[in-house]
Amino acid sequence: MDTDKKDLNVEGLLDPLHHIHIASFIDEIGDQNKGISEKVIRLWVEMQADSVMRGRDGEIDKIIGNLAFKISALYRINAAQSTNDEYLYMAWSRYAANHRNKQAAVNLLLYAIGHQLSDELVKCWADKAFEITLDEIKSAFHTEERRNLFAEAHKLIVYLSPNYPRYSLTYLLQLMRSVNSRYEDDLTDQLKVTEGHLMSKVGGVRVVESIEPSADRAVRTTCERYEELTKVPVKITQIADLSSAQELLNREFPWFHTLTKKLISSLQIRLLGNGNFFIPPLLVLGDAGIGKTSYLLRFAQLMKIPFRMISLSGKSDNRDLAGTSRGWGTGQASMPITLINEHKVANPIIMVDEVDKSGGSDHNGRILDTLLNLLEPTSAKKTFDEYLCGNCDFSHISWICTANSVQQMPDTLLSRLDIVTVDKPKAEHYPAIINKSIANFFSENSIHSSHMPIIEEADWKWFEKYYSSPRVAKRAVYKWLSYRLLTPSKQLLH
Repeated sequence: MDTDKKDLNVEGLLDPLHHIHIASFIDEIGDQNKGISEKVIRLWVEMQADSVMRGRDGEIDKIIGNLAFKISALYRINAAQSTNDEYLYMAWSRYAANHRNKQAAVNLLLYAIGHQLSDELVKCWADKAFEITLDEIKSAFHTEERRNLFAEAHKLIVYLSPNYPRYSLTYLLQLMRSVNSRYEDDLTDQLKVTEGHLMSKVGGVRVVESIEPSADRAVRTTCERYEELTKVPVKITQIADLSSAQELLNREFPWFHTLTKKLISSLQIRLLGNGNFFIPPLLVLGDAGIGKTSYLLRFAQLMKIPFRMISLSGKSDNRDLAGTSRGWGTGQASMPITLINEHKVANPIIMVDEVDKSGGSDHNGRILDTLLNLLEPTSAKKTFDEYLCGNCDFSHISWICTANSVQQMPDTLLSRLDIVTVDKPKAEHYPAIINKSIANFFSENSIHSSHMPIIEEADWKWFEKYYSSPRVAKRAVYKWLSYRLLTPSKQLLH
C-alpha cells in the first residue's frame, strides 16, 4: 500500500549513511512478481554474501550494480504516481550507484537537482557520478569510447553549471586532467571554453594547470602542498573601500600623495568593470629611505591583499621568480606561487625592490628576463615553474617595482612600466612620520598605548635634527621611546 507523500523521507534515503535493508527489497521483488527470476535473485544474493569473491574481482561489483539498476528501472515507471515505487526506485538506484553503476548515480543526481534537495546531497551524488566516470575514462581502451565518456561528463557539467558553478568547475578541472594531450587536444579546447565561463561565474582562477609527477619522495611531498591549486579555483580578491584607504594614506604618508592618487584612480576605473583588485605594472622612483616599502605594505593592508617583497639587489638568477630545478638539493617552487598557495588568493601584490640594482650579464641577467615575461599578461598566464614542472597563471598579480634611478634600467623594462616619482618628505610631513613610527614601535613591542610618553616641544625640536629621511627619523623615534619608557625623568635625550 502506498504511503502519503509527506511520509517519504527523501533526503534521509539518499544520504549514503542511511542503512538500506536490501533483503526486504529482494522479498518485495518476489512478492510483486516484477519479472526477475528467482534463479537470478538467488545467484545475486550469493554473490552479495561472498565478500571474499567480491574482494577478488571488481567485475562482481559491476554485475551487482547493473542488476540493481535494472531492478530500479522496474519501479521508475510509476514513481511519479506511487510513493512506494518512488521509494523503491531511489533505494535500488542508490544500491546500484554504490556498486559503481554510473547511470544510477547520474539519475540520483538529477533527482536531487530536480527536487531541489540540499546542496550536500547534490554534491554527494555528483561526486559519485564523476568518480565513476573518471574511472571509466582511465580504463577505456578505444578512442571512441573515451570521447563518448568525455561528452557525457561535459554535458552533465554544463547541466550543473547554472546553479552549482563551483561544483561544476571542480569536476571540469578533474576531467581536463584526464585528457591525453597527445591525442585529444581538441577536447582540451572544448573544455577550456566551459572553464572560462565557469571561472567568471565563481570569481576565481585555476592557478596551476598541472604538476609533473616525481619518483623522488622529497619532491613529491613538497609538490603535494600545491596539488589543491590544480583542482579548485583560487579566489580573486575584490577592491576594498577606496575612500577610507585614500584618507588614511594621505594622513600617514602625505609625501606619497601623487602615488596614492595614481593607485586610487587606477582602482576606481577597475570598479567600473568586475571590481577585481589589480594594479598595472608600476615603477615607483625615489631616494633610498623615503618609505617606499612601508607605504606599499600599508597600501596592501588597507586593500586586504597579500603582499610580498623581493629585492633584486645583486641578484642575477631567476630562482625566486621561476622556481628552482628539482635537480638541486635546495629546490623549491617560485615565490609567486608560494605566496598564492599560502593565502589562496590569485591576485596578491609583489613588490620588486631595487630593480635598478640587479646583477647579471650584459643582457641584465636572467631575473630581468623572467620579470619581463611576468609583466606581460599573455606570457604571465602561462609561466613555467621549474620545480612544479607546470604552467602557472600569474596574470592577476600586481607587480610594483621600486628604484632610485632609471639610468641602469633597460628600455625593454621601462616600456612595460608606468612611472611615478616620489619626492623626499618636506618638514611639514615629518610629524606624520613621527606619529606613525611611534605607533609601529608600540605595535612591534606589544606595549599598551597608556604607556605613551608626552611629546613636548623640546622633543619635537630634537626630532627635527633627524628630518633627513623617514628611515633616519624612525630610528630616532625608536631611540627616544626606548629612553623615555625606561627613564622616569623628563630629561631630554641628547
